[in-house]
Amino acid sequence: MNVFTVTVIGAAVAQDAFAAAALFGALDKTKKLRFAFYVCSCFALFQMIMPLLGWSIGKVGSTAVDSFDHIIAFIILSFIGIKMMIDSKKPLGDDIILPGFRSVIFMSLATSIDALTTGITLPAATNAKSTAEIITAVLLIGFITFIVSFTGYLLGMKLSRFDSSAARIAGGAVLCAIGIKTLLAG
Repeated sequence: MNVFTVTVIGAAVAQDAFAAAALFGALDKTKKLRFAFYVCSCFALFQMIMPLLGWSIGKVGSTAVDSFDHIIAFIILSFIGIKMMIDSKKPLGDDIILPGFRSVIFMSLATSIDALTTGITLPAATNAKSTAEIITAVLLIGFITFIVSFTGYLLGMKLSRFDSSAARIAGGAVLCAIGIKTLLAG
């Protein structure tokens, strides 16, 4: 197994998680790292599950997933992004603003769709010859995703002193842009 290639793949698939984590960090008024660990762990978990699922599908046939994965990612990311922009008009108040469980799970799913297709080609791309090497590669991808998204979350926390409605509009626009990029790449 080529560790360098796995590292590059891990960093590449973690970029959407970085952007989403930065958005969650900007909305976190508690400034407690417990929620950051929760969010970033969810992102990492999905970034590990999806390549395994893709690898399993790849053993059966990859054409079914290739034809619609980008559409699913586009729909989920666009829906969340548009909702965030619409909700930016609503006042936040001074209460604790943390995304709910469903938001974190949907965002984890949406940001890991590309990892599904990556899993299909993972054995060939990394020269992994055994199930143990695939699992090792997936664990490394998850670890990288956690580090990258945690960095994004901390950055978002630092930027949270700016106007929250502008941050929500910008975050929603970024999610829509990621969705469009994914759709066009598909």
